[in-house]
Amino acid sequence: MVVEELLVDVVADGFALYCCGPKAAPNALVACYEWGECVDLLTVRDFDRVITARVPKQGRKVDIFAPEVVVWAYEGPPQCAVRALLALVHPAHPDAPTLGYSAPAGLRVPRAEQRPMTIRPPAPSRAGARAARLATAVGTHAVGLREQQKISGWPPVERVAAPDARLPAASRSPATP
Repeated sequence: MVVEELLVDVVADGFALYCCGPKAAPNALVACYEWGECVDLLTVRDFDRVITARVPKQGRKVDIFAPEVVVWAYEGPPQCAVRALLALVHPAHPDAPTLGYSAPAGLRVPRAEQRPMTIRPPAPSRAGARAARLATAVGTHAVGLREQQKISGWPPVERVAAPDARLPAASRSPATP
């Protein structure tokens, strides 16, 4: 599957698309989906490696071209990175990442490379697609945990891990083993 086909899936999920630079040869493509408390991002600067992330708002507006903090990031081949983003759980899900750490440099698009910019907002019929799709999983997860506790008699296990423990080694901060 090529990057263009993957972007169709992202746009269908309700992401807005920003083409930075000339349309024929963009410097970067950025897609974002805005939640109440965070923004899901996809940044394409090289068609061989794509970076995706969830950026917390922390009470302020997020600069999608220069995020400072992320709670989740994935960098890798386009298919893997886009699938990881599309599979990322709803921000209200109990397994949603919440611990912030420094944003990977690959998410930054310098201001000089952003212009000219073409913006494609999501179609009105698709704007809430991601929220609706992932909200179903939040409800299912809550029921599943209650059933698990009823059957086993034990509460669900909480996992504590480094903020980027699930990232590929190339995406981890230098201090992470």
